[in-house]
Amino acid sequence: MDCMGNLFGFRKKFIWRKLPYVSLAIISVGLISCGEDNGSSNSSVKITGVSFNEVPLPQTDEDLKNIKVSNKLTVSYDDGSKKTYNLSYVKVAKSGDVIGNNWSYGFGTLYDKDLNPIREKDNSIRISNNPDADSILTAGNDSYLITHFEEASGALYRTKLSSQNGKVKAQETYPIDFKAVGGTLINCAGRKTPWNTHLGAEEDYSLNSRYADKSSPYYVDCDTDNSGYFTGTSNGEHNWFCSYVAGMQKYLNDLNIDKNNGYNGDEFSPYNYGYIVEVKVNDDGTTDVAKHYVTGKYTPELAVVMPDNKTLYITDDGTAKGLYKLVLDEPVNGFKKNWKGTLYIAKVTQVYSENGGEFNVNWIKLGHASDNQIKDLIDRKLKLSDIFEIGNVNSCDTNNGFKLIFEDSKLLCLKLRTGNNRSSKFNSDDEVKTAAAFLESRKYGAYLGGTTEFRKEEGLAYNPDKNVLYVAISAIEKSMEDNYKGKEPANHIKLPKNKCGGIYELKLDNNYNGTKLKGILVGKVLDKNDPNDNEWYCDPNNIANPDNIEYIGHNILLIGEDTSKHLVNMVWAYDLENKKLTRIGHVPIGAEVTGSFAKGEIGNEFTIWMNAQHPFDEAPDNRNGEPVRQDIINNASDEDKKGIVGYISGIPKGVFK
Repeated sequence: MDCMGNLFGFRKKFIWRKLPYVSLAIISVGLISCGEDNGSSNSSVKITGVSFNEVPLPQTDEDLKNIKVSNKLTVSYDDGSKKTYNLSYVKVAKSGDVIGNNWSYGFGTLYDKDLNPIREKDNSIRISNNPDADSILTAGNDSYLITHFEEASGALYRTKLSSQNGKVKAQETYPIDFKAVGGTLINCAGRKTPWNTHLGAEEDYSLNSRYADKSSPYYVDCDTDNSGYFTGTSNGEHNWFCSYVAGMQKYLNDLNIDKNNGYNGDEFSPYNYGYIVEVKVNDDGTTDVAKHYVTGKYTPELAVVMPDNKTLYITDDGTAKGLYKLVLDEPVNGFKKNWKGTLYIAKVTQVYSENGGEFNVNWIKLGHASDNQIKDLIDRKLKLSDIFEIGNVNSCDTNNGFKLIFEDSKLLCLKLRTGNNRSSKFNSDDEVKTAAAFLESRKYGAYLGGTTEFRKEEGLAYNPDKNVLYVAISAIEKSMEDNYKGKEPANHIKLPKNKCGGIYELKLDNNYNGTKLKGILVGKVLDKNDPNDNEWYCDPNNIANPDNIEYIGHNILLIGEDTSKHLVNMVWAYDLENKKLTRIGHVPIGAEVTGSFAKGEIGNEFTIWMNAQHPFDEAPDNRNGEPVRQDIINNASDEDKKGIVGYISGIPKGVFK
């Protein structure tokens, strides 16, 4: 019996027969009350399924300018009943909002090691419009939101939340102090741990050591001004590596960064970034932080902890990247600054190429260490050429121990510096290997035969009902194609190009060891002359460039997009059993869906968090690769462009875990 049937019961026939003119009003009242119910009236019944009303594709300019979410959630029970709940989107904070009295600057303000705002040349305060990951942590009797801002230098905020009149409100916010670990940068995706802390990734895209070392063929000579500050340019042109160095210099106020010595300074080292950081909120609202160097240095997107509290999987964003597994020595049950564990890189063997392909997965051991050991190596101010001898990529001397590797879109010819060739900065060959494993994890992984051909690995989500891990591959192209540009020495992945990307399932054994990777959902590039090709590149009724994903139970995987191939970035609920996609939201044009779908109970609600990063920032592409609706982008105000942090409201406690 559905919710309406429960309302009318045995008098249903009488109402319809005797009161035809008021029945519609009564039905309306009944539906509203259904939206306020907190579950089936019979506490012994179990949920058998959930479904969201679909959000239509945007039809008007106003649709393109706003966040939309599904208006209803229907819950089905094993006694045949159904309950419907009214949903809405609640904005909790925007970039620049002054929240409470503890921090007098705006939410998202970038700050230095002493928590002073970083200022632009015109003395204005720099505020980020790039909110990314969220986590909901509890401390004492309070709930706190941890929010990333994806910038260099990095910024994380801790915001105290309350429930007022059935809605979550931000009471006060404060920046999280990372001075103890030398700061952080490009904080991308993140996830709550089983022990109630937050793990966040330092997605240091361009802080690759090959740009910092004069022995490297890819060395970059960054510009400085008359005061010794890096300008973010090289030869007068913007350069991402240089901009990262400049951002961290502003954070650290380190004027002794030596571009002739690996860009090492008094406090700055390129090797100090590109890891997983951890945040704990104490009962008094203060925070503690740790940087876990044993997770390895690459371009981490997200780390997810398995139920054993000791196995973590970590994705690596970009082109020609790896997939990593960290197995800690002991299970973690609380905040701990010095992890010890063994790091592995995946080696995949392709089985077939259809529908995203399928691969058998093995794991190559990179090394074992503690966070403290790796921090000691970083403090020695190492360069890439201290760890590897760098050869000529055009005539790599593989007969004398050099290996040609492909990582992060470039070829390198490397030979580990051990024995008589060891740098004076190391005391043993074991130290050299440890440095390679944890400071050059992707390069060393390729050196040992691991797979470094993944393209834009993004979100991860664990499904405890099936003991599988889902991996978002934002775009199946470039290094995932067959011998991309003829530069892949290993060529482990040989897939047909699909710019729309896909979702993969990694099967796990009883020890949470991944054994098989298989595509389960892929996007579709529109055929030319399709009715939608004037404004869409990928099919608007399918995913495009999946990024944030989260499993919320009841066979539902949430998928958020980071794409210019859809007119707006959308949120999908994917039913893993019946393979049905339902569009349940979208953000304004030019924005990316972020927030990692953080979830948690606050007040009487089960909240699912969903942010809009950099609204009105980039015009989407149509099937011809041409930008569309540039008019809306150009006419957006500074207020329109502010990042938005909020959640899907209306889900009662008990529906999801």
